Amino acid sequence: MSPICLILAAVTIVFAFGCVTLRRKGRAFEGMLCKFMASFGFISIAVVGYCTNPVDTYYFCMMCFSVMFGFFGDVLLGIKEIAPTFKSKLVALGTLYFLAGHIFAICAFVSASGFSLPALITGIAGGIIALVMMKALKMKIDGKLRPVMAVYYAALFYKAASAAVLALETGKTEFIVAFIGAVLFVISDTCLGILYFTPVKRKNIWVTLELSTYYPAQILLAMSVALMK
Repeated sequence: MSPICLILAAVTIVFAFGCVTLRRKGRAFEGMLCKFMASFGFISIAVVGYCTNPVDTYYFCMMCFSVMFGFFGDVLLGIKEIAPTFKSKLVALGTLYFLAGHIFAICAFVSASGFSLPALITGIAGGIIALVMMKALKMKIDGKLRPVMAVYYAALFYKAASAAVLALETGKTEFIVAFIGAVLFVISDTCLGILYFTPVKRKNIWVTLELSTYYPAQILLAMSVALMK
């Protein structure tokens, strides 16, 4: 793996740490800027990783689109922090962008391992579990957004399951790293759902948990491109 990718990962981690720290202190605007820079770091890692090690073009394109749509989702959710009037619309749009990103990642994993019925079943189960949890936790989610969130979590679980199949079948480092990243994404978005849609009292804890799993998730997914052999 190129040393440049390691440097980019280190810089991304610095911005990610800055985002977590600033958000905990209530400095939403500065935290948003750090979040944007960290998100741009994910794209940079994937692009530089491929340029220095052009192995699987399709996997790179799909994973690059995945982190790019994550970047746009970050922008929309970041704006929400400084424009709360448009919170509901920005959350919905951000969710759709991240959903597109997850679909691109699924395409990357399926292209490398082939279609897996157990992975698809896991994804469907994840969507059903999400619907049940929304009701059980009495989440304050707009009626139109509920089915979108169910599809979102179905894609999220399908993505993690597809990465698991790929890691188990190949045993390759890059796909093990991608699997860990996909699992961290599930944890991160679960925390985010609780933070956004339930009346949590200690928001700083959930913000820290969400961001401290989200950034490693995206870094590892981008690094899977750089680690390919």
